[in-house]
Amino acid sequence: MVLFALTAAFRFLALKNGFVNDHFVYISGGQQMLLGAWPTRDWIDPGLPLMFGASALAQQIFGPTLFAEAMLVAIAFGLGAAFTAGAVRRLTGSLLLAILAVLFEVAVFPRTYSYPKILAYAFVFWLYGCYLARPDRTRLFAIAAGVVVAFLFRHDHGLFLGAGGLLTILLARSADGWRSALRAAATYTVFVLLLTLPYLLYVQWYTGLWTYLRTGVEFSQREAIRQWHVWPRVIGDAQPLQSVLLYELYALPIVALGLLLVRRARIDWRTVAAQVAPLALVALFVDFSFLRDPLETRLPDAIVPAVLLGAWLISRAFSPSRLRLLTAPVALGCTVVVGLSVLTVGATHEQIDRAGLLGNRREIPHRFVERTADLRARFTDYQLPMPSTRSLVPFFRYVARCTSPEDRLLVGGFMVEVPFYAQRLFAGGQEYFGTYFGSEANQRFAFDRLQRERVPFVIIPSDYQESFDNTFPLVVDYIRPRYVPLTDVVVDDELTIHVLVDRTWGTATRDAETGWPCAPREP
Repeated sequence: MVLFALTAAFRFLALKNGFVNDHFVYISGGQQMLLGAWPTRDWIDPGLPLMFGASALAQQIFGPTLFAEAMLVAIAFGLGAAFTAGAVRRLTGSLLLAILAVLFEVAVFPRTYSYPKILAYAFVFWLYGCYLARPDRTRLFAIAAGVVVAFLFRHDHGLFLGAGGLLTILLARSADGWRSALRAAATYTVFVLLLTLPYLLYVQWYTGLWTYLRTGVEFSQREAIRQWHVWPRVIGDAQPLQSVLLYELYALPIVALGLLLVRRARIDWRTVAAQVAPLALVALFVDFSFLRDPLETRLPDAIVPAVLLGAWLISRAFSPSRLRLLTAPVALGCTVVVGLSVLTVGATHEQIDRAGLLGNRREIPHRFVERTADLRARFTDYQLPMPSTRSLVPFFRYVARCTSPEDRLLVGGFMVEVPFYAQRLFAGGQEYFGTYFGSEANQRFAFDRLQRERVPFVIIPSDYQESFDNTFPLVVDYIRPRYVPLTDVVVDDELTIHVLVDRTWGTATRDAETGWPCAPREP
């Protein structure tokens, strides 16, 4: 409980500058659900339904402001810390190692939108341990449920943790051997399929599983092209501690598996293997999938399996043995190096300072009040994610005065915060028209929807204009004859945001403040 409270408070206070642009993919998606539009049914979902659902639930509980997402993120990281501590304690029997693991997890400071990579993995790893302590059908179902929840946050999370869960069950066989293990694995598989089935039927009904799969593969391929694997040198590198953390994260599961092989003749080998091998397997999946360029934002995403395996290796190094005089100093030295890497990647001192924890302790309660007020205000300057967002505030106010809640915005570039601040629905079934969803099928999907929707405005940032024109020719051919320039919002010398308006919309009246066309909001 203490670790949960401290972690949640720290992550909340560290939101002095709000959320980065990327996080608004989920915040805006959650807002859409509250406006009545659901992923897959009404707009393209690349496989993240519960990310949007969690944001929607938070906004339903705490109100339609950034405060809701702040509470969601803070609680998620706090729960992640608590489950990490519980998993490490069960794995090693050491409260000290549990606290150390949480300190590393918090210090590396994952991005706010990475909270499922902390919470889902910590929770399911904890469920692995619960099952190994007492294998029964209830705990088997719990693992299956945890895996499906992870799957709904992002599908690869479910695949990685599902594989780890299957290995846990197979290695946790009882006295009658493999027969009971295979029976338990079959039961687990059935549970996973049954729990996933309602979502699969939902997808099949509204878009079709094949189309959904194709869109997800397209998204993953373009993501891999944009963010590739990197193997930096350490000696002579500009950021050696950041670079070395990449190799440390890969080394931990490999060393753990190597130690298991060395210990395979021991009488307790099967028990230990059931605890460690699934963690190592998931860690390798996570490392290979998550650790891409840019490293400074990706390295923290792999921290949960790393701290569990690291804690286990430390416990083995300090356990009574003839080699303890050698292994203990080595483990201590490696822990220090990893700790320095974590502090560097997480910019931990800077984050503590941003949270206001380095000043007068008596002012800390006021920090909570101040942060809450900032996050609840709609346009707090330093909470806005981008300079372009600040430049568009007059446009957002104009949209509030002159459009109806049913009106939609077409965003022709990665400006995912625009629908949230405008408080309007996505147009064309796409959160933004980026290269990820430019297939012919997705273009046709957007074109068909645009003809049935009321879309007064098209917003296209100049740095995406060429990409938008080339990727979505069918949509562009629809826009050109129908929309005319409304205004150009100059952000800086390199970026101008072009705002177009439907030539047939709002011609009867003009907005008193801007002089632009206006169709007053319906009562």
